[in-house]
Amino acid sequence: MVKAGLIGEKLTHSLSPQLHEKYGRLAGLDIAYTLHETATDGLAALLERLEADGYAGVNVTIPYKKTVVPYLAWLSPEAQSIGAVNTIRFDSGGRTGHNTDYFGLKSLLERNGFRLAGRRVAILGTGGAARCAYFLARDEGAAEVFTVSRRPEEADSDITAISYAALERMSSIDVLINATPIGMYPHVSACPVSDVVIQKCGAVVDTIYNPAETALLKKAAALGIPHANGLWMLCAQALASEQIWTGRPFTMEECAAVYDYIRRSNIVLIGMPGSGKSTVGSLLAERLGRGFVDTDAMVEAAHGPIPRIFAQHGEAVFRQYELDAARKAAGYMRTVISTGGGIVHTEAAMQALRETGIVVYIDRPLERLLSETDTSGRPLLAGGKSAIAALYQKRHHLYQEYADIISENTADASACAQDITIKLEEYLK
Repeated sequence: MVKAGLIGEKLTHSLSPQLHEKYGRLAGLDIAYTLHETATDGLAALLERLEADGYAGVNVTIPYKKTVVPYLAWLSPEAQSIGAVNTIRFDSGGRTGHNTDYFGLKSLLERNGFRLAGRRVAILGTGGAARCAYFLARDEGAAEVFTVSRRPEEADSDITAISYAALERMSSIDVLINATPIGMYPHVSACPVSDVVIQKCGAVVDTIYNPAETALLKKAAALGIPHANGLWMLCAQALASEQIWTGRPFTMEECAAVYDYIRRSNIVLIGMPGSGKSTVGSLLAERLGRGFVDTDAMVEAAHGPIPRIFAQHGEAVFRQYELDAARKAAGYMRTVISTGGGIVHTEAAMQALRETGIVVYIDRPLERLLSETDTSGRPLLAGGKSAIAALYQKRHHLYQEYADIISENTADASACAQDITIKLEEYLK
């Protein structure tokens, strides 16, 4: 067994265990990957304990990529140049520090066709990830590269740093790279720079991967600016770490498979009104340690009660609101998403949800829907039992076609959540 893990300050929403375990299944390796939160004063003791416990190595994340360096015996050339470490290998001759973020970011840029050579590159932040991006841009032949800091006078002496005010005054920025945690879940509405800055960019890269589309990337997308999040970087740097720990070279095909697996980290619940999506979804989220959202609740929070939307604006307007909610929910990660019964009629909404989620059809038998569904407050069920039966006949085949997993909810929501959990485990193998 290969024992590895991640060291950081707050790791609740990390995707790393799932990523490394998926790679293990692809590579035929037994990998146990665990999370280890610590305060700065516990870093030395934690490294000693993990080393004594037989770990092959660990990854290091915010805020310890630079802090960990004094505890290492040797640094790889790229880690030494950057002055930051995200991968440690425990060797008999001492701990060695590496920086696979460098490879991960380079791979991300290449995958999206973002060239740095001859370009003006602005990097937001001054931590380990920012230093990695800075030295990569320099090595790639950027015409001008600088980090952006609220206190540029305190930046490391071996990099060029400017203020956010100076960034605002620039006429153009070829490539903007966000290497700060601003916009990371759960603070998804935060954006590290103003709209004025974004409008001047030729391309925008956010090293954040949760949410899949940060506020920064949403604004870039709205302006038609090429953009990418940090999920591919996460996968590529992780597999490079595995290569350091195990000696087994990975392939880019394996990286792509891990990326596709991680990218679809949401669970999307579809089904008829009254099928129990919200109740089962809440139980499932609690069972799996994930977030939970309901697209109907998102619509109502933004636009008011659904019956009123139907009455004042009609179904077409509601479906647009629902599409907006679906696209927003699809940008989350490791989230259970309960949807409205009619969402399967909006292909764009289902396409967005399937892009980042596994679709589960909660199939409640028609006889139970007829006897147990409360039709009050449901505009499309105003006709009572006949309306329920008509909608079921109209939608049942769509639910089946979109579903990756089908789970029957006969009576017990807890049993249905357990059934979905088992089927998810099988589906993800």
